[in-house]
Amino acid sequence: MAAGAVALLAVGAPPAGAGSRGCNHRTCIAVDGSGLHVDAVSASTTWGGDFTGHFHVWGGGLDTNSRTGFWGYHQKFTVPVGRDLPNRSVVCAEGWEHVKGGFQSRGRACEEIHL
Repeated sequence: MAAGAVALLAVGAPPAGAGSRGCNHRTCIAVDGSGLHVDAVSASTTWGGDFTGHFHVWGGGLDTNSRTGFWGYHQKFTVPVGRDLPNRSVVCAEGWEHVKGGFQSRGRACEEIHL
């Protein structure tokens, strides 16, 4: 874990403090690694936040979407990284519920990668 090396930026909610994981509304992000080196970034939903849709993970040179499907608690969309990200990079995960032919945000959680 990147304890102390990654600061939480919860968009739309008060910061939860320093750490490598956090949640905003119904979307959570976890950054695994140390210092600037990121092994993987994972997106998930909160307890009771099950939805049908997809996750979008971006920032620090990352930009990828999960498959579209049902996402329940304890299911994660993991993006392997395996490299250093630029200092002060902000990596975000956003859950998108597919409803009535459109999309509804389930929340956006972000982490800042720094030394």
